[in-house]
Amino acid sequence: MSYTQLSDWSKCTYCGDCLVKCPVMQMEKPAAVEEITALLKTGHSEKIFSECTFCFSCNNYCPEGLRPHEMILEKMMDSRKKLGKVSAVLPYLFNGMEKSIWKDIYAMLSAKERSILDRWSETPPPSKEVLWVGCIGRISCYDIDNSEILKELPKYGPRDLCCGELAYRLGSWKAYAATIEKTIRSLEKLSVERLVCYCGSCYNYLSNILPNVYGHKLPFKLVSLYEWLNEKKKSGQIQVKNPITLKTTIHESCYVSELGEEFARTLRDLYTSIGAEIVELPHHGDCNLSCGAVSVLRTLNLPKSLFKEQRKKYAEVKQTGNRDMAVNCPGCFVTLAFTHRLSGIRLHYLPDMLLKAFGDTVTKPLSRRIHLFVRASMKHPSLPFTHVDAEVSPKS
Repeated sequence: MSYTQLSDWSKCTYCGDCLVKCPVMQMEKPAAVEEITALLKTGHSEKIFSECTFCFSCNNYCPEGLRPHEMILEKMMDSRKKLGKVSAVLPYLFNGMEKSIWKDIYAMLSAKERSILDRWSETPPPSKEVLWVGCIGRISCYDIDNSEILKELPKYGPRDLCCGELAYRLGSWKAYAATIEKTIRSLEKLSVERLVCYCGSCYNYLSNILPNVYGHKLPFKLVSLYEWLNEKKKSGQIQVKNPITLKTTIHESCYVSELGEEFARTLRDLYTSIGAEIVELPHHGDCNLSCGAVSVLRTLNLPKSLFKEQRKKYAEVKQTGNRDMAVNCPGCFVTLAFTHRLSGIRLHYLPDMLLKAFGDTVTKPLSRRIHLFVRASMKHPSLPFTHVDAEVSPKS
């Protein structure tokens, strides 16, 4: 199977709507028709390959219900492979690999934190609900494990299991398939009615990409941590104990366009419930601008990719007259953490904000763990550029 097999591209009418409505490229109709035609017939479009940020938004605009995002991703990777320019750095970002940034980061955690991850690796007893904690969430294991708000939820998150997002988004279908198969086998051992996903990316990939793209549905319901907290707040089971005073814009991850308006409303309900005043950016919801991380596929240069795309985001924040930006996605938060100070933007991480607002003590906020990513990346400074997709798959 491949990305292009996810949609029946014989249905494409070459209307170009995916590129006309794209929040990044915003092509005129004639140019859009020309570029999408070239991409489908020749496998190459210099304009798309040089500008696409792989943000998912185009999937919302196809009148035939096709998924242009995945098609563009596959054509881009095919082009890179022909040139021998697919970075071996990419699989280092995938969990479950022999060499993985996640393995290196978890090894840097304290003995107490590593013992928590040991416990989280064991299948919890039958329960109505279980909290699934993915790759970045495990870095916050101490605060999650000691949270009063989350106390009723058994936690599950073995170190080498992953929703597959990074492999999927960075163009390695083979690695994604191997990763998600391993995760499926473990999750289906759970005796649970609902799986609560700490990370919004995990929620998107397990509740949306897995059934609708990969074709496998888990045998229980899934709900995001944000929806779970909203339910508890509305039912009166939790109350805001430490309201914040913050006027802020919102950076929504790319997956918000996949999850739809209800998910976007839930995020805003939570922000406002803890005291935040929201200032909307020109691009939000299903046309949100990317944090820039996946743009590395274009340049094979992460710093260059980040600065180019994040300048657009920071410029929009400043246009509102505000310098604050709240972030719900841990991946976006880590990515933006390397550049926001250069533009005078203040970042706020929603999961940590929520736990504190509802009464928890957060001792190890994600904002203070960014150094772990720097230290881990310095372990392998000279990984070469090579073709990786055909060979790479996580360790079983």
